Amino acid sequence: MAMLHVKQVNKQGQISIGKKYAGKKVQVDEYADGTVILKPVEIISEFEMKLLKDKAFQDRLKAFDRWEANNKPSETDLSALEKNLEN
Repeated sequence: MAMLHVKQVNKQGQISIGKKYAGKKVQVDEYADGTVILKPVEIISEFEMKLLKDKAFQDRLKAFDRWEANNKPSETDLSALEKNLEN
């Protein structure tokens, strides 16, 4: 549910929208009637977007999710690991 908040723009044209948005990127939509809408956004590279759209990559992620569900984390035996590294 939307909440109504009235804010004052300072002399430098700035407004504080709260710490919740500190350091975040926002899309600013400006309309002819003076309406301004801020939308939180995440920006990803073209490479990342191609990966997200790639079916083979998505299949690999799903396979990893299945593997992870069947292989719970366990504590590493460091002495056994050292022995394997020495061989």
